[in-house]
Formats: sequence, structure tokens, C-alpha cells
Amino acid sequence: MKKLLVLAVCMIALSSCYNTRILVGDVKPNEPLAEVNRVWNHHLIVGLVPLNNAKMQANEYVGDRPNYVVKTNQSFLNQLVTAFTCGIYTPTQTVYYIPLKDMGKK
Repeated sequence: MKKLLVLAVCMIALSSCYNTRILVGDVKPNEPLAEVNRVWNHHLIVGLVPLNNAKMQANEYVGDRPNYVVKTNQSFLNQLVTAFTCGIYTPTQTVYYIPLKDMGKK
């Protein structure tokens, strides 16, 4: 039992949060943003096999705006679901942002 506990602690300590942020158009890294949409991405086998929404188009979520930010990460809830399914189902989330200066434009 003690070895199992040590193994679980090591697995948690060695895990990391997947995070990527893509700035599209004329967006500055520290510019204030407004979230416009949040979508879960579905994967199997520790993220190796993408499921139905593997090819998302940004214009579905931000429209025809030329400036936006796409952030994909594995949140705490995503990691909890992954741990509960032992890595068989591995969700991530993609969040779309628009700069506050472009909120009135379409």
C-alpha cells in the first residue's frame, strides 16, 4: 500500500499542465482580452487519438475578426477527468479571446 501511495504521489508530481497561447493578428501579449467562447477538446489514450472536434475553425467562435487569441490548456477539471479514467479519455479546453479594443467591431 505504501508503494502504491508513493507511486501515485510521483505520478502527480511529474505531471504538468499543458498550455499554449496563440496570438493572431495585431494582438499584444499583455493586451486586455475578453473571453468569447470555451470548448472542450476530446482525446483518447493520453491525447494520442483526437475525436470529433479535432479540426476546429477559429472563425466559428470569433467570427471574421482579424485579431484574436487562442489558448489551449489542460485545466484542473480536465486533469481530474483524465485521472478518473486512467488516461483513457483525456480532455483539454480551448478558450477564444478577443481584444477589448475590438469588442464593438465585427
